Amino acid sequence: MAFWTDLNKTIRYAQRNGLRDTYYAAIERLRDKVGTSYSYEVPALGSLEEQRSQWEKRRRDGDSLPLISFLVPLYQPDLRFMREMLESVERQTYGNWELILADGGGTEAAANLAASFQDPRIHYGKLEENGGISRNTNAAASMASGDYIALLDYDDLLTEDAVFEVTHKIERTQAEIIYSDEDKCDPTGRKFFEPNRKPDFNPDYFLSNNYICHLLVMKKELFLALRLRPEYDGAQDYDLLLRAPWSGIVHIPKVLYHWRTHPASTAGNPGSKNYAYQAGKAALQEYFRTCRIDAEVMESRHNGFFRVNYRPDIFSQRPEVGVVGGKLLDEHHRIIGGMMDESGRVEFPGMHEMESGPMHRADTMQDAQAVDVRCMEIRDELRPLYQTVFNASYEGHVMKHTDDLKTMSLEFCRQVRQQGYLVVWDPEMTKICDQK
Repeated sequence: MAFWTDLNKTIRYAQRNGLRDTYYAAIERLRDKVGTSYSYEVPALGSLEEQRSQWEKRRRDGDSLPLISFLVPLYQPDLRFMREMLESVERQTYGNWELILADGGGTEAAANLAASFQDPRIHYGKLEENGGISRNTNAAASMASGDYIALLDYDDLLTEDAVFEVTHKIERTQAEIIYSDEDKCDPTGRKFFEPNRKPDFNPDYFLSNNYICHLLVMKKELFLALRLRPEYDGAQDYDLLLRAPWSGIVHIPKVLYHWRTHPASTAGNPGSKNYAYQAGKAALQEYFRTCRIDAEVMESRHNGFFRVNYRPDIFSQRPEVGVVGGKLLDEHHRIIGGMMDESGRVEFPGMHEMESGPMHRADTMQDAQAVDVRCMEIRDELRPLYQTVFNASYEGHVMKHTDDLKTMSLEFCRQVRQQGYLVVWDPEMTKICDQK
């Protein structure tokens, strides 16, 4: 089954991108499967019991505890998947939650299944008609009484510590929006794979794809002010986040959500919901229109990932962007420089420029700590700073291999970020570097 699924994916990719891109994508996928081992590690029993004890003590002490409302839209659900989802919520180590099932199909079987749990925190609502995922979710939100809402699909699973980790983050940060890492699971819900280790909020990576995805938690009053828009069904959560204030977004670097794969799911078959990618593209284009940014959203090689063409350039349209850097390649088109972390470690070293890396991050625009001066463009206002750091003018800088270019690149980008500008890495911007 997996073989035929992979083959179909490869054929669709080749039809979209051609044989050269497909060759490198296939080599990369094969290498990842052979060289990557992942197994979701359930938190230690002692840790989970400690979380339950903390919750019980705080409840007994009468502490003010955030209430999390899970919103689950339904329409003719697979009852086994639905049951397993409900069980995963009931197993939470933090008990101050409620689950709202908004059923657009009004099936008696789904209602009976919900009732069989005999849990007063599980609420089933039969809707008058099926309004689609956005309207059904909005209806669920109207029934919710929590401080925060969390979006959950009926066929997915939560880790036991999901709500505990979310509420812990809420109480520490007062964040309006929280998201976590995630992985995928097979139809049995027992095999886990493809962990998505996400960065902290990264505006330009987010403007290239909805990497936030699951688990997504939002303050209820903010959700009710924005609501999901039916015209973007399939990418309704992306549209929601594009309209939300980004200053209050906080990341939990831990897998809290298992996205179940099966033939009808986007997780299992990305090509099964092409309308979702078109909706995402439309939502992103609408974001730029609303912000009065002259930009064209284009599809990339990868489903659900986009390239943004700013007209005439990113500096004219994005005043918060100070520096743009690209890929520095050797004569074999392998990455030897470009995006760096704060210590100067090059991201994706040795990777061929046609490869895309984990979650396609080597092929997607994103914000960086630093980029290499040898493949860099800067905003005009930063030219005096460039002169100070590099002791050379931006236009006439002759770079010598004897110069400590990495150290100076790091210092320049550090000062750029200190001034409040973003440092952006654009993988479409490349330069071949003579290493002699």
